[in-house]
Order: sequence, then C-alpha cells, then structure tokens
Amino acid sequence: MTWETWDAIADSYIPILALIALLWPWLRWRGAWQRATLSIVATLVGIGYAYALSALDGKFGWWPALGLDFSTHTAVAIALVVALCAIKPQTWMAWTASLLAYFVLMVYQRYHTWADILTTAVVIAPPLIAARWRLARHQAGQIV
Repeated sequence: MTWETWDAIADSYIPILALIALLWPWLRWRGAWQRATLSIVATLVGIGYAYALSALDGKFGWWPALGLDFSTHTAVAIALVVALCAIKPQTWMAWTASLLAYFVLMVYQRYHTWADILTTAVVIAPPLIAARWRLARHQAGQIV
C-alpha cells in the first residue's frame, strides 16, 4: 500500500473509535439512559483530559524539554480505547490490539517515535483507567 493509503487509514482510526464509543452505550444500554449518558460523559471527559494535557504541554514544553513530542493522537486513542473497554470489558483484547496496531502505524508513517507514544501513554492511561474502574464500581453499587 502507498503512504497515502496508510495515512488515510491512520486518519480514520480516531474518528471511527469516537463514533463507536459515543454510539455504543446507547445501543448497549437501551432503557438505561443514565448509564449510557454517564459512559458518554466519561468518554468526553477522557478526550478533554487528553487535549488539556496537549495544551499544557504546548504551554510549558514538557515533552520538547526531553527532546520528545507529546502525542495527542496517542492520548485521544487511549482515552477512546479505555472507554470502549469499559463499555464491554470482554472486548479489551481486540481494542488493545487495534491500539497497538495504530501505534505501529504512527511509527511507520513517522508521525511519532516510540518514545513519544510511550511517554504519552504512561501519563494518560493510568488516570483514565483508574477513573473508569471507579465509575464501574460506583455503577455496580460499590461506591469507592
């Protein structure tokens, strides 16, 4: 495949994830509008967190100070994959595999380095996973 074809695939990954993450809760929890709404709000907050970190890095230059580049693509993709895994936990391997393939594609296309991706992931993933875990426990009646 050509560079342009891979570029089109890379450009479509996040919008497709976003569409699924924002529509799937309504389909999965028909009749449970509060649960679906809470999932969608949590997804939007996760995306907002990713963009907020990107803006803060733009202002303070944390990644450039290390000779790196904050990967907003990585941050948003992780926020969406965490959301999708929270919607149906049994699908976590498929979503994680798609995310890893996206990382490989970003490196192949020279959008980011592995160091950019890994440092972004280390900062973005833990709080998103923790927040979704707490939300799931709350929804299960085990308020944390």
